[in-house]
Amino acid sequence: MDRYDYIFAGAGCAALSLVFHMNRSSLSNKRILLIDPLINQVPNKTWCYWATKPLAIHPINSNHSWNTLNFRFEENLDRKDLGNLRYFHINSKEFYHSVFEELKNSDNIFFKEARVHEISENHNSGIVTTLEGDEYLGDMIFDSRFIPSKLVATPYLKQVFAGWTVETTEPLFDPSTFTLMDIQKNSHSQFEFFYILPFSPTSALIELTAYSQENIDTEILERKLKKYLSTYLKTREYQVSFQEIGVIPMTNKRLDSTPSNRIFPIGTAAGWTKASTGYTFQKIQENSSKIVRNIEKGQPPLEGINRKSRYEFYDNILLNIATKWPEKLSGVFADLFQKNPPEKVLMFLSEETTLLDELKLLGKLNYSIFIKSLLHYESR
Repeated sequence: MDRYDYIFAGAGCAALSLVFHMNRSSLSNKRILLIDPLINQVPNKTWCYWATKPLAIHPINSNHSWNTLNFRFEENLDRKDLGNLRYFHINSKEFYHSVFEELKNSDNIFFKEARVHEISENHNSGIVTTLEGDEYLGDMIFDSRFIPSKLVATPYLKQVFAGWTVETTEPLFDPSTFTLMDIQKNSHSQFEFFYILPFSPTSALIELTAYSQENIDTEILERKLKKYLSTYLKTREYQVSFQEIGVIPMTNKRLDSTPSNRIFPIGTAAGWTKASTGYTFQKIQENSSKIVRNIEKGQPPLEGINRKSRYEFYDNILLNIATKWPEKLSGVFADLFQKNPPEKVLMFLSEETTLLDELKLLGKLNYSIFIKSLLHYESR
């Protein structure tokens, strides 16, 4: 059987990011194998994050970022500056191309197109078995496969989304400003909002996001996108050049797994997705850097990666509102962004604030729905 230092079950964003960080560290000489059934296929995805400058993994040719955001709640539009932060966008094709271009120059990194059937371990190795029956040995196994039925305690709230990049005949967009949330009047029975990333005056990614306990048919989402384009953006003349659809789990719950010294979950499978917002990319980069530093120091890979408990508490309060009183969520987000500096809100959402910062932010909100959620508190 072939033996590797590190084997990755899955070769998506989390796995590629961790290998990228390993390749730029003292671990660059380690033998690494990535196994994925779609190893040569790039999914249609976009990722966004906020920071003062592009992350190290940000593709050089991906140059869309914004320093100003719009937040619209019904008829009220707020335009706000992000201070020293910028909101960065990455297209999956640019990301995969950039990372693969760097990794292909390493003669110790290998790729296998196969589906992982089982991951196990013995006294001196982790063992990855494919559906074809091939077995590979590794000192450490990193598993990024997200299997909801095995990993998430059900039922749980979902973030369901569909997005189109549209090319219009008339200039409709201001490329200097992105719209983080456009919450329409008819969104009260189920929380949903539109999101706009303008790439030029005639090109933008327009996405509909809904928080739902059930899956939503793609046709319903696309019908709402068409209506938004015609009713609110006042255009029927456009071409769709890119499409993405997806479902993100909105839960802090994970099923207990057997502790292992060789097998480690990463990415969404490890709970790295922010439960209340769905953002994942930045946390993947932070945790990948921590894992590399831990391995270099001879420490357990996941040492120090656990979240602070208060952030999980905040998420549970918000998820409780989204599940039980979704009609109130619009007002919560409106209060959060209209009454606070947006850069502070974004730092809060990325769990980089102090307790004092959080008290100042939350102290400006309407308490009643939060007290109601606290009185009916459930771990989500």
